[in-house]
Amino acid sequence: MNGANGVHPEAGTGRPRLIIVCGVPGSGKSTFALRAADRWRAVRYASETFAEQLGAAARTGSGDLSIEAIAHAYSEMGAAVKNSLATNRLVVAAGSFRSEELRRRFQDIAISSGASVVTLRIVCPIETAAKRVRSRLSSGEKGPTADAMLQIEAELNRAKDIDAVLTNNSSIEDFHRQVDAVVETVQSGSDYHASVVLHTENDQ
Repeated sequence: MNGANGVHPEAGTGRPRLIIVCGVPGSGKSTFALRAADRWRAVRYASETFAEQLGAAARTGSGDLSIEAIAHAYSEMGAAVKNSLATNRLVVAAGSFRSEELRRRFQDIAISSGASVVTLRIVCPIETAAKRVRSRLSSGEKGPTADAMLQIEAELNRAKDIDAVLTNNSSIEDFHRQVDAVVETVQSGSDYHASVVLHTENDQ
């Protein structure tokens, strides 16, 4: 049963849990994190937020994040996640997480904090993701090039440590329902692989 304002009443109890949300820019990572925060009281972090702390140095001339910005973003986000797991029951860390080393770093943070961890990839047609990024660019934001997005997708396609994949290719209402189902399953401590809204890598 939902609590006040539609928030699940058990969202703040139990063992700490970290959801690592990875995917190409425009796939829906921020939407997932925002829904988890609004509906499930999750503390959410996004790698881009930390990268932008570097100001103009955060991006190359083409709009892609610089190597320095990426290193800074994941270092700062890792520290923030570790601190949050000490006092919060649900934390969401969203970013491309294109490398296994980055994903393992955050998985280790969860384990060392006594938290459970799920690594979730959000996928959608690359054309859809690119369209969303172009929309952001037209409003004055900066973002990655199409080539950078394809490189991220290729690296994630080779990943062997993704626990589950969530597809974002329909309405926002449907995506929110899927997010709720994912978070509820993770919060309950159940086997998230059994969730009907999740598809393993082998199903893709």
